[in-house]
Amino acid sequence: MQIHTLASGSTGNCALVTAGSGAQRTTICLDAGIALRTARGFAEELGLNLAELDAVLLSHRHGDHSVNIVALAARAQAPLYMHRDNIDTSQKISKGELSRRNIDRRDIADGKTFYANDIAVTPIQIPHDADPTFGFIFEYQDKRAGFFTDLGNPDSLIANNTLGDLDELVLESNYDAEMLANGRYPRALKDRVSSDFGHLSNLQAAEAIQQGASARLKKLTLAHLSQKSNAPLIAHECMQQALNDSGLQHVELVLAPARGPIKAAQF
Repeated sequence: MQIHTLASGSTGNCALVTAGSGAQRTTICLDAGIALRTARGFAEELGLNLAELDAVLLSHRHGDHSVNIVALAARAQAPLYMHRDNIDTSQKISKGELSRRNIDRRDIADGKTFYANDIAVTPIQIPHDADPTFGFIFEYQDKRAGFFTDLGNPDSLIANNTLGDLDELVLESNYDAEMLANGRYPRALKDRVSSDFGHLSNLQAAEAIQQGASARLKKLTLAHLSQKSNAPLIAHECMQQALNDSGLQHVELVLAPARGPIKAAQF
């Protein structure tokens, strides 16, 4: 099982989760906040086809995650898993649009596992200013992976040991606190980003790993990096120090680019 980010950040988010191979491959798309033509091209770079999806997931209603989610599900003729409270929060995910495109919408709930073919998917509700927002745990055979971005604090993930039994993790590392404080964002936006219902800072992400991860973790992807209040090198150094201090030097640490699949070091 693998997680592939196709886009990550405030300009749009999209990721694929795959397991198996050939005719037995299962492919899930998580969020569709970028143009479908762009997403299709990135998927093709990985040898994947967005027309062959087994499920589409929506984490929350913000446009950088949801703008093309219904269109994607329609074109792939795949079921769309999303929480009922995110319906009608924009025209793109309205009841009318879901009906017009004949979408097979299936409800999700915190902690309630469902299956997309051979992949077990467990939504985990997380704190963000678009309530409800979900991260996800994916399980395939003996592999477990987690995907958590757009959360204001990691407290519940740590308290519930959500990060403690994973082989792979995609985790938000959105901003450097000093860069955010000294940047040009309006005060209201700075307060929103740094609130308990905003986004994770580099230090918060590092603390989540120090307090929540285990030696089972093999790969860690830092995602949803701000292009104005963060820098890849700063985020990488902060997390690498946390891994070193926790005895997790074996973990492969990579950064998700704003656009395109991960190819090499981004700093």
